[in-house]
Amino acid sequence: MRKLLLSITAATLVVGCQQDKKDPSWSKGAERDRGPGASMGAPASGDVEARLARLEKKLDKIAGFLKQAVPPELDKTQTYAVPIEPNDPVIGAKDAKVTIVEAYEFLCPYCSMIAPTMEQLLAAYPNDVRIVPKYMVIHGPPAMPSGLAMCAAGKQGKAHEMQSALWSGIWPQGPGNANREKATAEAVEAMAGTIGLNVEQFKADMNGPECQTWLQQSGRTLQKFGVGGTPSFFVNGKPAQAGDLDSFKKLVDAEIKAANESGIPAAEYYDKAIIAKGKKEAVMISPFDD
Repeated sequence: MRKLLLSITAATLVVGCQQDKKDPSWSKGAERDRGPGASMGAPASGDVEARLARLEKKLDKIAGFLKQAVPPELDKTQTYAVPIEPNDPVIGAKDAKVTIVEAYEFLCPYCSMIAPTMEQLLAAYPNDVRIVPKYMVIHGPPAMPSGLAMCAAGKQGKAHEMQSALWSGIWPQGPGNANREKATAEAVEAMAGTIGLNVEQFKADMNGPECQTWLQQSGRTLQKFGVGGTPSFFVNGKPAQAGDLDSFKKLVDAEIKAANESGIPAAEYYDKAIIAKGKKEAVMISPFDD
């Protein structure tokens, strides 16, 4: 930050001096500013240092206000040990070289926009990619039944089917106005019957302690790793911005290459290469840090 401030300060002084020279009164000002032995038209070095100090002090105050207004961001150069927790639904290859932890919510329009891309990614890497949804409640209580439905369906091995039913039911026309009636407890229970779930067991699991705890724990885990909104992704522990299929493929291909070169079996790779070695919580950085 100090280097940035000095650069801005120096540039400000240069511009200011050039602007002052256009003013007829500049020569008198310069005459007053220069000290003994100073060349004509150039301010004394002591005066320049004083002006630099004053400007730097002002910039420090501005930077302080900006630090308060602009929150720190997750350091995306790190690898994070985002855990796969007991009740997390898992979609895709059982023994995957690439684990994508996806933070989403079913009432989030941006999550609905990226959902087709995630389906395409699973289709492109049927043996190498698994997606682990973690739920982050953004839109309050109306978003909770659909999250609980994912947990309950996952207990019967139908997380993928439930996810597809929820996306198509809540967003039938694609991104736009959500059909919130399809996100209610009654609606998701009806969906459970259409995808072959034991509905009574599904209802019991939705209202049971494990899924209730999972919904809360998902949010806590995501916050621990710096997630403040949805959708957010960690590809083998590396934060990734939501993007198009090609962008995700580049990330996945790089991770498959790393996994192949590691010599670690695919079934053990996430635990040994990511969980064991990754950061255990978010590393936050400020855009104003040096």
